[in-house]
Amino acid sequence: MATGDPELAALHQELSSYGDQDGLVHDADTAESDPADVALPIRLRHGRTELSFFNTITTFGAAFDLTLDEIAVEAYFPADDATAEYLRAGCAVESVE
Repeated sequence: MATGDPELAALHQELSSYGDQDGLVHDADTAESDPADVALPIRLRHGRTELSFFNTITTFGAAFDLTLDEIAVEAYFPADDATAEYLRAGCAVESVE
């Protein structure tokens, strides 16, 4: 463990003892990292279609403005081409009607 914290090391050991579940590698020391792993996709099923998104949360604020301190904007973006095409097709159909 990089931190040297004995409680954190004990927690890591306990969680590691649960083993590999669903074929996922849970040990960060042995897992290969991918730069795309910084974001987790959000997957939704709409009918028979699986949609995949990633999101961002933007907060506004300054120490002198309490009103802006409580504003957060959450935006979702298509995480793959299939989701983007599905959304484009749906928007085009809705705008024609």
